[in-house]
Amino acid sequence: MKLWRKRKTRGAKFCGANFDKAHLQLFLLLFDSFIKTCFAPTCQRQTLMLYCLTMLVEKITSKQNPLIKRFRRVRSGDEHHLIFIEGIRLIEEALKAGVHFESIAYSLALEANERGAQLQDDLLHVPCRGALVPQQILDAIADTETPQGIVAIASRPHFELADVFNAYVPLILVADELQDPGNIGTIIRTAEAAGASGVVTTRHTVDPYNLKALRASMGSAFRLPVASDIKRADLLKICNERGVKIVASRLPVKERGVLEDAAIVAREARHTEADFTQPLALVLGREVSGVSEEMTAQADTFVHIPMAEGIESLNVAAAATVLLYEAARQRGFQFPLSQPRQENSNPEK
Repeated sequence: MKLWRKRKTRGAKFCGANFDKAHLQLFLLLFDSFIKTCFAPTCQRQTLMLYCLTMLVEKITSKQNPLIKRFRRVRSGDEHHLIFIEGIRLIEEALKAGVHFESIAYSLALEANERGAQLQDDLLHVPCRGALVPQQILDAIADTETPQGIVAIASRPHFELADVFNAYVPLILVADELQDPGNIGTIIRTAEAAGASGVVTTRHTVDPYNLKALRASMGSAFRLPVASDIKRADLLKICNERGVKIVASRLPVKERGVLEDAAIVAREARHTEADFTQPLALVLGREVSGVSEEMTAQADTFVHIPMAEGIESLNVAAAATVLLYEAARQRGFQFPLSQPRQENSNPEK
């Protein structure tokens, strides 16, 4: 862990004292000069500097320590601007994606395998707080029954709705009030694999950064733009402004068994017959009740996936996979499917 960590004030903290960046740089320069007078060989100076940088990891042995309590609060979702990450693979993915770590806690079990030891070395260069804890404390922090020796607190990735639509021909997956974290995580992973521009979750949808959702996404939630907790009215407005068609999934008419407006039925098509090459927002609804009435009323097209007799419905994550890869097929499997939106440079238009 480094001597200083970034703050919103662009300052830093060292040994409990606040420094701005210029003062910190001066301190490090003077510190290096002092070492030069004591340790002539360059290799010895570098070794000592590295030693000082890595040894600021603190050792915590009490479950009542404020940092340990903070880990529990974040794990419980009590601090919405932060996320709880657990396990070697997930923290590796977060590190590669440039996620901002606030705190890391690990036990000696992390060094039990080569991959864990390498991750520990990589994290020594991350500007955040570190804590070495006994395994029983890590067990109390962790969400899994057999933790891998490391957990982390990180800043929640944040994307505005416009960020998700920032593509030339956007393909956006909209999760409309989905409730299962495993489903939303799998959908985010599939959306990235299929080359989607991003994912939007509407109000009352499960948190896509819930730990179970993160595990199901296998790191995709750290890379793919995800705009969460979005009002449907705002989503519909930007779709209208950007010329993005709304395509909603639903069961075939014969499976629904209800009388409906003929105009709505006329807009239905099998998923292989719908046009997925245009800019579109693909909407999947709640696992039990489907797409909300508000989204249904504004949808341009409804698609359904043919199923064998006797099958009531597909799992929503499975349906998302079928639809996203049909879109990928129609777009020629050109990954990424979405290119950055470019501003019109012609002043006359």
